[in-house]
Amino acid sequence: MKKKPINTFLYLSLFIFPFLFFLSCQKAKSPGVIGLSGEEAAWPAPIPCRVEDGDNQDLFLLSLGKITTPLAKATYDPVQDRVTLDDGSVIEGYFREKLKIKYFSPIEKNLFPLPPSGWCSWYYYYREINEAEILKNARWLAENLKEYGAIYCQVDDGWQGRGSEKGNYRDWSTVDPRFPAGMAALAKKLREFGLKPGIWLAPHGQSNPEVVKKWGAFLVDENGESLSRTWEGDYLLDPSRPEALNYLADLFRTLSEDWGYEYFKIDGQPIVVREYRNKFSLMKNPTGEAEELYRQTIKTIRETIGPSKYLLGCWGIPLEGLGYMNGSRTGGDVVIPWEGFLVALQATMRYYFLHNIAWYCDPDVMLVRYPLTIDMARAWATLQGLTGQALMASDCLYDLPEERVEILKRVFPAVDIRPVDLFPVEQNKRIWDLKIHHLGRDYDVVGCFNFESSESSGLELKWSDIGLPEGALVHVFDFWNGEYLGCWEKGIYVPLDPASVRVFALHVATAEPQLISTSRHITQGWVDLHSLSYDSAKKKMKGKSQVIAHDPYELRFAWPRQAKLQIVRAKAAGAQVHIKNFQNWGTVSFIPQKSRETSWEIEFGPAEVYSFPPRSPSRLQAEPLGLDGLRLRWAPLYYLCAGYLISVDNNPVLYTPVPEAQVTSIDPHQEHSVSVQSVWWDGASSPEPATIKVRPSSLLPSEIFLETLRPKKMTSGWGRVRINRSVSGAELKIGNRSYPRGIGTHAPSEIILPILGLFRWFEAEVGVDAASPRQRGSVEFIVWGDGRILGRSGLVKANMPARRFRLDISRIQELRLEVTDGGDGIESDHADWVMPRLIR
Repeated sequence: MKKKPINTFLYLSLFIFPFLFFLSCQKAKSPGVIGLSGEEAAWPAPIPCRVEDGDNQDLFLLSLGKITTPLAKATYDPVQDRVTLDDGSVIEGYFREKLKIKYFSPIEKNLFPLPPSGWCSWYYYYREINEAEILKNARWLAENLKEYGAIYCQVDDGWQGRGSEKGNYRDWSTVDPRFPAGMAALAKKLREFGLKPGIWLAPHGQSNPEVVKKWGAFLVDENGESLSRTWEGDYLLDPSRPEALNYLADLFRTLSEDWGYEYFKIDGQPIVVREYRNKFSLMKNPTGEAEELYRQTIKTIRETIGPSKYLLGCWGIPLEGLGYMNGSRTGGDVVIPWEGFLVALQATMRYYFLHNIAWYCDPDVMLVRYPLTIDMARAWATLQGLTGQALMASDCLYDLPEERVEILKRVFPAVDIRPVDLFPVEQNKRIWDLKIHHLGRDYDVVGCFNFESSESSGLELKWSDIGLPEGALVHVFDFWNGEYLGCWEKGIYVPLDPASVRVFALHVATAEPQLISTSRHITQGWVDLHSLSYDSAKKKMKGKSQVIAHDPYELRFAWPRQAKLQIVRAKAAGAQVHIKNFQNWGTVSFIPQKSRETSWEIEFGPAEVYSFPPRSPSRLQAEPLGLDGLRLRWAPLYYLCAGYLISVDNNPVLYTPVPEAQVTSIDPHQEHSVSVQSVWWDGASSPEPATIKVRPSSLLPSEIFLETLRPKKMTSGWGRVRINRSVSGAELKIGNRSYPRGIGTHAPSEIILPILGLFRWFEAEVGVDAASPRQRGSVEFIVWGDGRILGRSGLVKANMPARRFRLDISRIQELRLEVTDGGDGIESDHADWVMPRLIR
């Protein structure tokens, strides 16, 4: 039986019995941490979840508060580590066994109810940092962002002495002369600013022979020569020696108790684990398992600093630290400009399922400075703001222009968001739906991304795809642009500039005026809104909001699209308010003089509303989009309109504000009637639509290259699948021949493409990429069609010329391209599908 959406009854009741409507919601008492609303979901307790994608493979689902959604087909119990699906089936040991998270336990949130928010020195200053610059940024942070929840100030690499080059600066017993007051004095000063001091180090490494000799705690041979020289240092702690644990305890007592640091970023942890595995037999007392010896070192650090100080693993994904680390970096280092965002994106896609479940994930810092465009900066901030991951800025703060600072203010602090999707994602999803339950309201904040930096794009945001009630009208507010886009049925088309994002607040429309957005935070009410009530008889809305001194605060309201209303009066305690009324919506804004909880009251009244009669569009054209979609364009109307309504076979499918749109998931074998009408804000539409009849399959070219299609699934055993490049990012090259088109991946790999019985032949060349390290790769390529093998390449090794597929795929609905290792493990298995195409 189909699960009923949570707000269907409310929605229907409001239209049938509007005179009964009275909404009164009171915020629970806040614990006093900026970003906590008092309505966080209980933890550890069962939560709604998905264990696989639904119909829309582009949807990334998140939650804030005690949400319910028909899209969640299961419940996860973190205490029992058990998933119970709606059909009654059970998956025991979900994280530990199915997801292979060996040391999983539910995150402990009592002392750290939210992820850290603040600033890190590394991605502007790198090792060229000094005490003066730390203090300048810290002072700016305290004066400008502390009240927004940014309270950590973390000193990264460069504070330690003994040189500045690899190998000779891993000495934690010295302080660089650029920090003349010393690290304890610096921490004290940061606390005086009201900040929490943080520090970076790679604690398992050491490069000072005198320290190594003094402690007798490192991996050395009988002559005292190092047995492990890595990025971590010239020497590596031997965890089998008790002296190693004593060394770590002494080091972290100094950093924590003597110096006063409260946040520790411990770097290079995957290197440490790898070296312990590889050098296990060379340890002084090699007993037990290398992983357990590593965990003893992390346990020692945790016991030394105590439970109230934050321990961050870094870099990559040191899962062996789970249970002791509060959080961890989940990917590599970011860079300026857009490529760094993609690093954070990949980390989020692959490991977000751990966030706020096992620990707090950290996809690395958020950057907003030039040469990032404003669109890029907003996209990066949205990645952080909609996921609630650890939120550390890393620009030179005092040098940022105001428009960039404004972006930071709208996403600090990180709040109690966690995934609904409890599984790793291999492809870059473009629709991020944060479902929020707050003060009795259920609403969505949706981010729509274009990850391509060189071309514009568009996508469909369908209400049914995100679990909104069938037939609902939905208010749409554009957060970053600060404007209302109307109240529409079915969904909207979202045009996107290169490397950009649009963020929408979506509220199912009721029969009364609604608060649809606030300006303080990207969650649009969670951080700032303390209470909300509406008296339908008096048409008055009251609320209380936590505001910040001198930060302009705006409340955004909308009402039913055929209602002739406006804001007639407004007041806010201790502030002068400004009212602005627009077509079907309005705002009330004020500038607080103090940071405080402010009561406000809004009254709505009748209004004269202008209406322009919609005119009929013309010259509608269609071209293929993928295999089951159409890209539509028509002549822009000379006359005024609010946008356009697209219908397929006389059924409305979405609204678009511009004279273009796309529709997908239509039967390509059938002829369809596609029409466009112009519309006004009240829902009126043009009497005569522009209409065409089209069979999508008839528009397809005779040959289509696979990399131009969006797959249902795409995975790579290492790195990420790349289009027209090898998995390493180099040109596609097999043997001595280079190729302009194709897909670069790494075994084990799987690419699934619905092809809908539209093609006769599949052709491709395959081989191990010439950039395979040490030319050791060996793989096999397998082509599947509707669950049966259509062809195999046989064993393919590095330096072999490409092998060719030509396979009959008549009537095949789904094509699956698989790469397996050659029976010798996956090392160096860089695999290329080059010139892959479907032929009709």
